Amino acid sequence: MTPTQAVERLVAASVRLSDADLDRPYVWHDYDGDGLRFSLLTAHHLLRETTATCAAARLAAGEPFSEGQRILAQVHEAYRDLSGALAGTTDADLDRDPGAGQWTLRAVLAHGLGADSAFLTAIVLALDAVRAGRLSERSTKEKWESREVPVEDPSGSRGDVLNALFRSHTAILLALDTVSDAELDTPSFFWESEPYPIRFRMHRFEEHWRQHTIQLDKTLAAIGHPPTEAERLVRNIYNALAGLESVTSGVAVGGDLAAGCARSVVELAHQVESAAR
Repeated sequence: MTPTQAVERLVAASVRLSDADLDRPYVWHDYDGDGLRFSLLTAHHLLRETTATCAAARLAAGEPFSEGQRILAQVHEAYRDLSGALAGTTDADLDRDPGAGQWTLRAVLAHGLGADSAFLTAIVLALDAVRAGRLSERSTKEKWESREVPVEDPSGSRGDVLNALFRSHTAILLALDTVSDAELDTPSFFWESEPYPIRFRMHRFEEHWRQHTIQLDKTLAAIGHPPTEAERLVRNIYNALAGLESVTSGVAVGGDLAAGCARSVVELAHQVESAAR
């Protein structure tokens, strides 16, 4: 089992725990005073510790991140924070009207998915040019449409929406993992009056989702679903998972460490499942 699979099991076991559930007695080695919530704090600790150890092992093995990969790791952090923000939502939450003319959760996510497509298309066109030895220039409508990245559809159930977000995010990581440091300075064109370098475009994935994850937080509060303590703890765990996923991606370093972490997180999930019965 991977750390990702282990975290998903722990999230499923814990995201709907009440504050009273989190106060249930729980003992982890010498720690016995914080209740069941300490199992979730421990999972976060283990993920962060393993990330740091794997990062050190990666450097020692001569497998450093490129600048582009570091940017994508930040983009991945934003994706996992979004995952955490949505972890406790239901199908019904997606289309509840927050009032005051504000967007529903589904509308916010549809906007974000559209932006993912546009940002990636602008980068792909710029990469096409530089890799063909041409100057990057503003595309015609026909050229844009010929390379336009499909927009994922956030319709359907909550599971369908999460799958759409996953597909969009994965497409970004796969398309841009090999961008070289030199290519980051390539001008790319979008709606603005002037070109911006690919570096800027790649950072925009994160910043745009950060902006709209805050909007999602506000929408959840407006529809009567502010985050519970369990949901806040789960969101921390997802954020910690992001670092471990990034530092172990694409390299044959840290596999044993990640596997050990996964086993420990699964054991914590089992403890939560048992304690919450």
